[in-house]
Amino acid sequence: MEHPGEHRIELYVLRAPLGERERLEIEFHLGECEGCRRLAESASSYYADLQIDILTRPAEFPDHSRHLPVRSARFPAIFDPPFRDIPLSQIHPPGTVRRFVRAHPFVAGGGGLALLGGLAFLMLTFDLMPARDLALSTVIENPASSTLDAYNKEGEKLWSYPVERLNDLMAAGQRTGQPFVQVADLYGDGRKEMLTALPSSPDGAPYSEVLHIINNENKEILAIRPGEALTCRGRIYPGEFRITGFSVGDFSGSGRNEIIIVMGHLHSPTVVSLYDAGGSQIGTYKHFGQIRMMGTTPIDAGKGKEFVLYGMSDSKEGINMQVVIGLDPSRLIGDGESSYSGGFGLPVSGAERHYAWIPRTDVVKEYGGEMVIGGAKAVLLQHETGFRIETTAQPDSIPAYFEYIFRADFGIVEVKSANSTKNLYDRLAARGRVSGDFFDGYMKTVAGEIRYWDGHTWQPRPVEVLAGRNPSAEPAPKRLPVP
Repeated sequence: MEHPGEHRIELYVLRAPLGERERLEIEFHLGECEGCRRLAESASSYYADLQIDILTRPAEFPDHSRHLPVRSARFPAIFDPPFRDIPLSQIHPPGTVRRFVRAHPFVAGGGGLALLGGLAFLMLTFDLMPARDLALSTVIENPASSTLDAYNKEGEKLWSYPVERLNDLMAAGQRTGQPFVQVADLYGDGRKEMLTALPSSPDGAPYSEVLHIINNENKEILAIRPGEALTCRGRIYPGEFRITGFSVGDFSGSGRNEIIIVMGHLHSPTVVSLYDAGGSQIGTYKHFGQIRMMGTTPIDAGKGKEFVLYGMSDSKEGINMQVVIGLDPSRLIGDGESSYSGGFGLPVSGAERHYAWIPRTDVVKEYGGEMVIGGAKAVLLQHETGFRIETTAQPDSIPAYFEYIFRADFGIVEVKSANSTKNLYDRLAARGRVSGDFFDGYMKTVAGEIRYWDGHTWQPRPVEVLAGRNPSAEPAPKRLPVP
C-alpha cells in the first residue's frame, strides 16, 4: 500500500469520519510502516497537548495596540428619528453583547464605534445571536481534568462527565483495544447518547459493573446492570461481574438498535448479553472461561455478522486453553451456553458459529511456558477483511511471540513470529529438539496445529459449530419488535 500522506493520517488521528475500508487500510499500513506510525504518534501527541492547552488556558483578551487604526468618517444624517422606548421584556442582558464583542474583536474610529453602538442596540432589542447547538456529537477523554467532555458538532463543549482515575482507565483501554465510551443514536430519533461503563463519582457502583446511558443534557436515562449470580459445574459464582466490552448496533436487521455487553467474572465464567434499546434482555451466551470481545464492530463472516471473542477456556484439555470464538448476535435469543465450554445447565446457544483452539507451540512447551492471547484486531486482507490474534508466553521471561492472521471465516492465512522467538527455536535446534527453517517451515507447522470445534469433535479444517442450531434455518429467527 502507498503511504497515506500526512493529511489522511491527521484525519485518522482526529477520528474524522472515514470509510471503514479506508480506516482499516490506514491501520494496517501503520502496523507495517514505522515512519508513518511515528508520524501518527507525533500527530496524536500534538493534538492531545493542544486539547489540554485549550481546555486549561484562561481566556485572553486581544491586544488592541497592534491593530491598525481606521480613520473615521461622519456623513451628514438626512434625518434623526428619535429612539423608541424599549419594553423591559425585550431588553437582553449585557452578557450577550459582551460575548459578541469578545468573539469579534476589532478597533475602529468614531464611525466604527457608531457601528458597534448600532449593533449593540440591535442586539439588545432583538436576539441576533444564533441558538446554541445542544446536540451531542462526540465525547473526548480529558485526562487533565479526569472528565469525559461532550461537544457539539461546532466543537463547543456542552458538559463534562467526571471519572475517577481516568488516566489509569485510558491506559487499560489502550492495552485491550476496547473503548470504554461510545456515542450513538441509540433510539433512532436523531439525538445521540453517550454509553459508558465508567462511574461518574466515587459513590457510584464499582468500575464497569453498570452500563450508563447519558443523554444530551448529561442526565442518565438508562442504567443496565447485567451481572447476576449463577451456577456452573456445581459451583456458585456471585454476581461479581465487570463489563469488559460493549457495542451498539442493529444486530438483528430489525431497524432498531441493540446493545451487546460482555461481562467477565472475577473467576472463570463470562456472560455475553444482548439488550434492546429499552434495557430489556433478549438473550445470553455463557462460557466457562474468561473471554473478551474484539473491538466494537462485528466482522462479515459470509453468512452473517459475527463478533470475534478471544481468551481462555477452562476445559478438560487444560486450564490455559486459548480459544477464538465467532458469535452471531442475530441468533443471541434466550439463555444458552457454549457447546464446548459450558456446564451451566442451559441449552447450547445457536449464536456460537465458530470455535477455534490455538494450542501451545513446541517452542513454548519446551521452555515450560503457557500460551496467552494478548489481543485481537480487525485487519484488511487482499480482497476481504480478517482479524489478527497475538499470543505471547507466560512467564514473561520466555520471549515467545506468535501472530495468527485469520480470514473472516476463521480459516488461517498465515502465522508470523519475531526474531526473539527464533533465538529460542535455534537453541532447541542446536540440541536436536526441532529441525527445519523457522520462518517458513515451522510457521506452517504452527498454522496446521489449529483445531476447530464442530459441536462434537475437533477438526483440522475450519468448520462451523452445528450443535445447538439448524444450519438450514436461514435467515436467523425474527425478534419481537421493541415496544
